[in-house]
Amino acid sequence: MSNKKVTGSKLDVIEVLNFHSVPTKLYVEIQRHMNTQLRNVLPNKLYTLKKMCGKEFWNGMNSWQQRKAGRAFAHMVHVGLFPFEFIRYKKSPTKRYLLK
Repeated sequence: MSNKKVTGSKLDVIEVLNFHSVPTKLYVEIQRHMNTQLRNVLPNKLYTLKKMCGKEFWNGMNSWQQRKAGRAFAHMVHVGLFPFEFIRYKKSPTKRYLLK
């Protein structure tokens, strides 16, 4: 799966998993932020995106942006931009990540 950029009249978006789309600006911002946060991630520990992003960054987004950020990061993991694997945790709908 590639990063398919779709240019619309109002917003440039990237198509991510399950035919969802994320604004390109938010996608790039999450990618840049997670590149800097990666050094804080420890092996053999489960993380949510919220935990990895940090309180200040995460709370600076509204709930719509947080959902889109989650979709963007899941896509980045799926295409191999970040060395994580998805972990199902106690039937929770929130994705958990484990450093490979």
